[in-house]
Amino acid sequence: MSLSVAVTQAQSVEEHVVNIGNDPVPVENNHFKQGTNIDPKGVKLDLNNFYLRSAGKPILPVMGEFHYSRYPRAEWEQALLQMKAAGVQIIALYTFWNHHEQEEGKFRFDDNRDVHYFLELCKKHGLEAVVRIGPWAHGEDRNGGYPDWFVKRHLKNGFDRASQNGEIQPEVVTWYAKLAEQFKGLYYKDGGPIIGLQVDNEVHSNGPNSWGYQYLTNLKKLAVEKGMDVPLYVVTGWPGPVVPEDEVLPLWGGYADAPWAQNTKEQPANNLYQFITDRRDKNIGNDVLKYDKSDATVPVYRHPFLTVEMGSGLQDTYLRRPVVDNKDILGMLYTRLGTGANMLGYYVFHGTQHPLSWDGEHSMQESKATIYPYPNDYPLISYDFEAPLGEWGYTQDYYHDLKLLHQFTADYGAKLAPMFSIVPADNPVKADDMDKLRYAVRSKDGAGFVFFNNYVRHYKMADHQQVAFTIKTPKETVRIPEQGSISIKSGAEGLIPFNLNAGNVLIKYATVHPSAIIGDTYFYYTMDGVEPQFKLDNSNIAGINFPNGKVSKQGKSTFLNNIRPGTDCIATITTKNKKTIKLVVFTAADAKYSYVFNIKGTKTLVLTSKQAFYDEVNNELTVRSIDEPEFSVYSYPALQTKNAASAAKGTDGLFNVYSISLKAAPQLKVKFPPVAGQQELAKYVQGHTETPVRPGYGVHYSDTVQSVTYKLSLPAQLPDGVYDELLQLTYTGNTAAIYANKTIIADDYFNGKPMYFSLRRNADKLGKNEFLMQITPVLNKPNIYFEPDVAAGLKASNETKLTNVTAKPVYQVVL
Repeated sequence: MSLSVAVTQAQSVEEHVVNIGNDPVPVENNHFKQGTNIDPKGVKLDLNNFYLRSAGKPILPVMGEFHYSRYPRAEWEQALLQMKAAGVQIIALYTFWNHHEQEEGKFRFDDNRDVHYFLELCKKHGLEAVVRIGPWAHGEDRNGGYPDWFVKRHLKNGFDRASQNGEIQPEVVTWYAKLAEQFKGLYYKDGGPIIGLQVDNEVHSNGPNSWGYQYLTNLKKLAVEKGMDVPLYVVTGWPGPVVPEDEVLPLWGGYADAPWAQNTKEQPANNLYQFITDRRDKNIGNDVLKYDKSDATVPVYRHPFLTVEMGSGLQDTYLRRPVVDNKDILGMLYTRLGTGANMLGYYVFHGTQHPLSWDGEHSMQESKATIYPYPNDYPLISYDFEAPLGEWGYTQDYYHDLKLLHQFTADYGAKLAPMFSIVPADNPVKADDMDKLRYAVRSKDGAGFVFFNNYVRHYKMADHQQVAFTIKTPKETVRIPEQGSISIKSGAEGLIPFNLNAGNVLIKYATVHPSAIIGDTYFYYTMDGVEPQFKLDNSNIAGINFPNGKVSKQGKSTFLNNIRPGTDCIATITTKNKKTIKLVVFTAADAKYSYVFNIKGTKTLVLTSKQAFYDEVNNELTVRSIDEPEFSVYSYPALQTKNAASAAKGTDGLFNVYSISLKAAPQLKVKFPPVAGQQELAKYVQGHTETPVRPGYGVHYSDTVQSVTYKLSLPAQLPDGVYDELLQLTYTGNTAAIYANKTIIADDYFNGKPMYFSLRRNADKLGKNEFLMQITPVLNKPNIYFEPDVAAGLKASNETKLTNVTAKPVYQVVL
């Protein structure tokens, strides 16, 4: 691969010229020791140093983390379907040792701990799994997942690992043996979902003579001895720097902020918003991990660039309360894809809740109150993580952004995965350079994508109002756009394809983002501020019909301009061999709310702003709507539905339109009178200025906590005609906790957003329990990091108050 870059300012156009030489040759898998990697149907899962392969074809999978033992068993199946609806293909899961053996010698795999059943559900719905078996997991879990009795026996402090020279304790051997019993018959070789195992987590492995290197090697050996036979054995590549990479495959991550950091300052610009080849985010785990200055110099490219912990949210700590935005996540995803990432792995994709201990006396979260204190205090119950799917099973807005990106990786991943990454030299060197354009090119055989990211969390970027990319391959030069320039605004991210085929039509470039492919119909959507345009090669075009744009032929090319995007924006191309190809250009807003389902064996694009998921086994398309009993669903091709609540309402462009009309539920009123603490809290606030450094509430309600308490007048049962009632509790303060009969069932660290609470999840308690909500104060000196606007609002109000409780009915229809 040869590369040269030039940037010129010709008539104020910012020209970026990239010369692409010969493609590099991948190193085939002659060094990485896989387990059995052929399933009963003869499908091989293997890899080279660029990408994974299934049945000999490159793949670019999506993996999402979900913790079964932190979530109700009754809701596992729909949670998996909701993740699958977002394009997640692999489920990553921690097996928290202390959830299964809190009492030494007593193992529990019942109820929410039934990992065998959870993996069977993955298999049932065509999902694969990577099981992270510890023994130390972290995951913001008590003792990092070690049982209390094990900690007392083997550890000297909370930062310890049980191994100091690579040895494995007999208790760990027993734990692995018990897990192996649960995994029997569920490995890839059996036709099961388990394609990978992660041993331990975040081990400092500093080469063959270090304890960490030996420990990881010995843990893998133990897993194999116990029968855990999988195609991929993996570890976290951080803090590294040198893992036993013939034995285990290092995976990577990156987070928009560092809520675990031990300060209340604004974080500096994260270097993972740049297109950089270093795969490490050294913010990860810097509360307990140490990074050597030499770490970044160690080569890490013998294996494909696969991620396991791209932060699809952030969990608030007591000390830091960052709020994640759509672009906080997307900006990093585009830079990782642009620099060669060939698996998107998210931590966590589905929020959950910490269980209480078996005796009900303490929670299982990481805190400073554990046997050996950890640096952070997390909520006792909530592990919502601001994840795309939250702790109650409902979507964040960026669930849809990620789902849209996954449509691209699903349908273009086989092309993208073998493409080599080029990071041009005119990219900014420093993370705090907000002026230079950030971009990269991935290409193979003269075709590829230009990736760009002009976003950094909490920083204003320069607008690049006139940009052009010139890609020089060994055979030709492609300028994007052909004439003039495009605009890349502050906050924009995206990609531009070049020399890619849509069926039998060669697209020389398109300044719209590719997404799903349904048969011979290719869907695209507009990018923020970028004028949409196609340049097509004429060699196989007989004619084009494009009512929503202008068609102009220039020599050997045809241009589509003046594009008016929407559900009816369709360019119909007739090829010289009588095929029909359709190019559909959505607005970004329309595309965002699209789903791709395999409905009765037919790949189908569904448009709805509501939460939707499809069960292929039972042929059920479920749609949930919060607070709106009437809404529309679009599909291409048509749905076959007999539900009386749905009615076909004609077509819109390619799409069949269905109106859904459900009976509106009566408005549920929830009263919340204050019952304790108001006068006492007022006196406390007058006499104190600094917010306590630790959360004051506990597992059991106490009226001695400096707080104000409200009684929630919840109904005796879930109202008829709704799937759920989702309470939105708007409050100001420091922490909020909900108690049923004075035992905690939900909590929240205030970050400026409302707290939510599902009545359905707690239906067994309705009519039987007194529900109390306890809120603690933020004082004049918070000693907590809040987002700037939240901090300003708190300072202005200085209130500790529950201001409103709104019940939002959740409607459900199965089509």
